[in-house]
Amino acid sequence: MELEKWKDLIKMTAHYQDQGFWETLISPGDSNHNKKLSFSGLEQEKINHFLSNQEIFPRCDMYENNGNIKIEAELPGISKNDIKVSLVQNELIIKGKCSSFQQHLRYFLKERHSRSFEKVLTLPMPVDKCSIESSFENGILSISLPILFEEEEIIPIIVKNEEQL
Repeated sequence: MELEKWKDLIKMTAHYQDQGFWETLISPGDSNHNKKLSFSGLEQEKINHFLSNQEIFPRCDMYENNGNIKIEAELPGISKNDIKVSLVQNELIIKGKCSSFQQHLRYFLKERHSRSFEKVLTLPMPVDKCSIESSFENGILSISLPILFEEEEIIPIIVKNEEQL
């Protein structure tokens, strides 16, 4: 999923590089000329969406192990009470908030910002919704979703001949 976003961003930046976009944007000169070559609203929105932490955080792994889909999400410094996990159809949604700001402190460097996040993972196959297990330990959220292997139901079909039609 994220690979397609990278491809779109690379294609978009290559387009502007071909037009000398970056040289014109960086070099001083006619400001009207620079405005003509700046990102359109839609392209800027795509770039902002691509670069936002909403799509990246939390980092996750999803794999199959012993008949289960396993998901592991990195959530360092976040309390279990600040995490909500839900399954809607075939999408697992991890929501939460992380807050590192404390009002009574005098900060000299503040790189970790407070934010809400939401990550949507599309499950590759049906799961048994009644047997999902999860745990949260050392900043890692682990979710185990048993794969639903449905038995193929054999349905006999009676073939009629022309006289029965």
